[in-house]
Amino acid sequence: MAPEKTEQLMVPPGTAARRLKQGAVKITVVGLGRIGLPTAALFAEAGAKVTGFDVDPSVVADTNAGRCKFVDEPGLGDLVRKHAKSGTIKATGSPEGAFDSDFVVICVPTPVDQGKTPDYSAVRHASEDIGRGLRRGTVVITESTVGPGIVEGLIGPTLESSGLRATHDFGLAACPERSDPGRILRDMRSLPRIIGATGPECASVVVELYRAALGVEPIRVTSPRTANAVKLTENIFRDVNIALSNEFALLFEGLGIDAKEVIDACATKYNFVPHYPGIGVGGPCLPSNSYYMIAEALKAGDIPYLVRMAREINDRMPEHVVELTSEALNRVGKTVRGSKVAVFGVAYKPDVKDVQLTPVERTMKRLSAMGAEISVYDPMYRGEEVLGYRGSKSALEASRGADCILLGTAHSEFKELDLVSLSKAASAKAALVDARNAVDPEAATAAGFVYCGVGRAFRVPTR
Repeated sequence: MAPEKTEQLMVPPGTAARRLKQGAVKITVVGLGRIGLPTAALFAEAGAKVTGFDVDPSVVADTNAGRCKFVDEPGLGDLVRKHAKSGTIKATGSPEGAFDSDFVVICVPTPVDQGKTPDYSAVRHASEDIGRGLRRGTVVITESTVGPGIVEGLIGPTLESSGLRATHDFGLAACPERSDPGRILRDMRSLPRIIGATGPECASVVVELYRAALGVEPIRVTSPRTANAVKLTENIFRDVNIALSNEFALLFEGLGIDAKEVIDACATKYNFVPHYPGIGVGGPCLPSNSYYMIAEALKAGDIPYLVRMAREINDRMPEHVVELTSEALNRVGKTVRGSKVAVFGVAYKPDVKDVQLTPVERTMKRLSAMGAEISVYDPMYRGEEVLGYRGSKSALEASRGADCILLGTAHSEFKELDLVSLSKAASAKAALVDARNAVDPEAATAAGFVYCGVGRAFRVPTR
């Protein structure tokens, strides 16, 4: 029996680039967050008429007014203003007519719950909404990070509640985002996208669409399952290697060896990929992506022991930084209880205004529970409320009277800290705990601090 022919797509293979240039492609982006909003903006910049769908009324209002909250994403605000003004991006919170498009792109969050189980409720709800308005010939593309098999096993069947069939009546593809917060537009325009679809015509059209819109040659793989495996493997590779560096840090602390010195020396060999220890990992991806893979592996009867252990190691690091802080305070004759700890940097990564799953929060909560007074300075949240604290307006303000400065995020600004001025503002005997190894230990001790870092020996002032 001859294979069943795929239904004709609204944008047939070989036409996507031309239609984009003519302004004859309609795209709906579901979820206007850190990935969805730039995705919508770049499709509009390429010539598409874009509808942004989001369940948050404030996001819809901001987008239609040309406002962008992601001030740490260079160029994004300008693009949003431009296309909101021209009407090439229109946001809505109503599903009525929102999915009457050639392409629908899913960019909703996929967190894990308290039990470390993937929460695909936003993906499921989005798929239900799309299914109610899905048209024959539309291509549905999932950019959200999901486990291998979720596109085929959850999203596809949910969309089929429309009465249409995947591959036959509509296209189904995965194109997981690969961008790094703080450089989203640059990464989208430079990194190849990984594309897998359930049918060859759909795969060809999606490759053409992203090539034309982003100017980068996509990598086509055999299926959505494979595309999502690529995304997870990239992030799990990093998570596991960070865990290994943290394991070495704990070992080297006990042996009196500087872990950073070791890793820097190892990095001179051609096949060594340096990863550095720290307070742990945060954000929407690394702490979660391993659990997507673990969940799918368990369904297949496999237990990914190394991946699971890496998560446990990285999850323990905030508590280790608490231990280092306690020891550092002891070395200046103080205890955590009653001491003021100035936390420099609470964002989960440098130069990004985002505290999703930041490991610094766990350290702060533990120190507070032990009786410490916490002050916060983060240049991304200068003078703003963050994690229940009113952020100081400067590093000097946060450090006044501090018994310990805890560097939790390696923001670029912190590479130029005036350690001498901070030491004068702090308590007469103060410690500096560098949870990101961003401060020169010799400069810290020369300024008068008792210094310690993750994986590094304690250093005391010589004067």
